[in-house]
Amino acid sequence: MIRLNKKNLQFRLGIMILAGLGMALAGLAFLQGISLQLHIDQRLRSPSAAHIFGTDALGRDMLSCLLFGTLVSLAIGLAAVLLAAAIGAGLGFLAGWHGGLFNICIMRGADFILAFPGILLALALIAFWGQGVINLVFALVVSGWVGYARLVRGEVLKIKDQEFIVAARGFNASSWQIASGHMLPLIFPLLLTQVVSGVAAVIMAESSLNFLGLGLDPRLPTLGGMIDAGRGHLFDKPAMVILPGACLSLLVAGFLLLAEGLKMGPGPIAFEKNKK
Repeated sequence: MIRLNKKNLQFRLGIMILAGLGMALAGLAFLQGISLQLHIDQRLRSPSAAHIFGTDALGRDMLSCLLFGTLVSLAIGLAAVLLAAAIGAGLGFLAGWHGGLFNICIMRGADFILAFPGILLALALIAFWGQGVINLVFALVVSGWVGYARLVRGEVLKIKDQEFIVAARGFNASSWQIASGHMLPLIFPLLLTQVVSGVAAVIMAESSLNFLGLGLDPRLPTLGGMIDAGRGHLFDKPAMVILPGACLSLLVAGFLLLAEGLKMGPGPIAFEKNKK
């Protein structure tokens, strides 16, 4: 059974930051409406009833751009991390459980990936594959699966020779049954913490790539792209940098607080045996 520890302040604060950001943007967008249409004749307008945060250099509504950019960062972050965690956890289990050639090939591949800084590897892949959501997600996955593989492999190596695993193997339990029924409940809390902190890292990487103009199509509003576009108006229109920067900071801070809360013992999530 999964139990939630309500006294974990970091976890609760992270939830409050993410929920508050989402409700604030959604509430303002509901009051004003959402429009990403370009109106060059309305570029760099000051805040008004029609545009609560004003307009950007292309005449787009800043609030709509913030909402769209935040959702894009969150969606890409979750997609890339979940895919990287699934791939990394599977490869890590194979390396730790079977050993031998599996372990050598997977770990040497991980060492090769680690030889390159993650952001530079993603830059090279995006430059080779081209821009786009799918290409961006896979570029982040290529540089992100290694941490999950190493984590799961290390835990499998510690667990696989314990008595309850040996007993399960003695009853002819399959590798899948042992992994899902015996190992996953023990590894899941550590993996979940890694996943949550990984979302923050991926959001920062995605925003950095968009800031450099090598992420998504520059015509799409993204937090990194908005910060880049606002640099030229830092002194006359500082909100063009401050607002997307604040959204990005709150997103990252929220997930980091969630991860910190998960690390605290006994943590916000714990597993208990069902009592008869």
